[in-house]
Amino acid sequence: MLHTKTYKNLILGILLFFAFEPFYNVQAQSQLDSLNANYKSEIALHPLGIFMSRINHNFQFTADAKKSISVQVSSGNVWLPKVNAYQLLNKEDVNYFQKLAWHEKAGPFDAANMPAKSIALEADGVIRSYQIAFNFPITTKQEFKINTRFYSLDNGKIPYSLFTSDQFIEWFHSNVAGGEDPFARKDYGLNKSKIQFKDENDQTFEMNNGDFIFSGIELSYYYYPTINYLKNHLLFTNIGLNFGLNTTKINPSFDLGINGSIIKKININPKQQLQFGGSLGLLRTKILKYGNGIQLHNNKFLFSSELSVNYIKTIGKNRLFTIGTSYFIQSPYNKKSDFDSIIIVGERITTHWHYAMSHLYRPLTANNFNITYVTKKLCLSAYFREDFLVDNAPDSQVGIGIKVFFN
Repeated sequence: MLHTKTYKNLILGILLFFAFEPFYNVQAQSQLDSLNANYKSEIALHPLGIFMSRINHNFQFTADAKKSISVQVSSGNVWLPKVNAYQLLNKEDVNYFQKLAWHEKAGPFDAANMPAKSIALEADGVIRSYQIAFNFPITTKQEFKINTRFYSLDNGKIPYSLFTSDQFIEWFHSNVAGGEDPFARKDYGLNKSKIQFKDENDQTFEMNNGDFIFSGIELSYYYYPTINYLKNHLLFTNIGLNFGLNTTKINPSFDLGINGSIIKKININPKQQLQFGGSLGLLRTKILKYGNGIQLHNNKFLFSSELSVNYIKTIGKNRLFTIGTSYFIQSPYNKKSDFDSIIIVGERITTHWHYAMSHLYRPLTANNFNITYVTKKLCLSAYFREDFLVDNAPDSQVGIGIKVFFN
């Protein structure tokens, strides 16, 4: 499991990276400076995260010149067999089980005779997101964004889900990497869809095949300051404030976040450029509640960070092509310190049987790969997201989007 030291090293790495001077510095203005090339939203389709706001890290170095509307559709395959986590209430029981390794606790645990609070999670299927966003530039240094979030769940059959279907994923495991059925999907059956969660107050929610939800609205304000010292070194920053309204009965609440990014441009020549970005964000979930809802997590503050690298090339007048990758990390949904005091119980078919619960107590990470085509009138983008530490929440995720600019 990752520790606090990981976050400190990540922050230190960002600061050190942007401290150095490039070997050469091309100051000439070009089309590369007139168009933003970082339009993306690669938020994970986590079975609990879809009911709350998350910070989408912003690597633009200036506000858009025009108003715009964008639509993005994403799909992610989740596979988490049912697991329960028990929090003991009797002090003597707590003292006894703290001496055991986490995977040894289920044996002597007696749910019928040991008082405990419990939570449970299972998730199977393809989660799809549908985001419609509106962008309103105020000045060249300020802009206001509105984003709406919709989600659905289905069984992910081909051809509606090609790269995120159970069949494709298990074909990849069997023929390319991972081995034969490493997560026991075939034992439980392919092409099923269900998400079910129970909190410690015995409140539950369930999503099934074909269910569709309107999850919320996000309002964001971004400021792009001009700092001459940074600009002379081709360094650019932005600061954002995020306000989220969660609209479901599962999580009737407001979230508040803040994030900041720094972008380093290296001009290879007037038609080619590298951009390195680092971003930090902090989200205070449920800062206000307008209903009871379900306790999806107990970590009130979600810290996140992202490092990105993009290659940008002009391919004609007012046209850009970009390809890039990024690494994302978010603090756990539940307090990591609680992991040592819980007892995880589930069907131990594979070594990954506990992921539905254990990964709620460890940081979430992902690697993103994106490609974008930008003109003065529109932007087309596609991305692939994969967690190489294997959260299975989601296992793999893909998305496509279009952004249209207008006066």
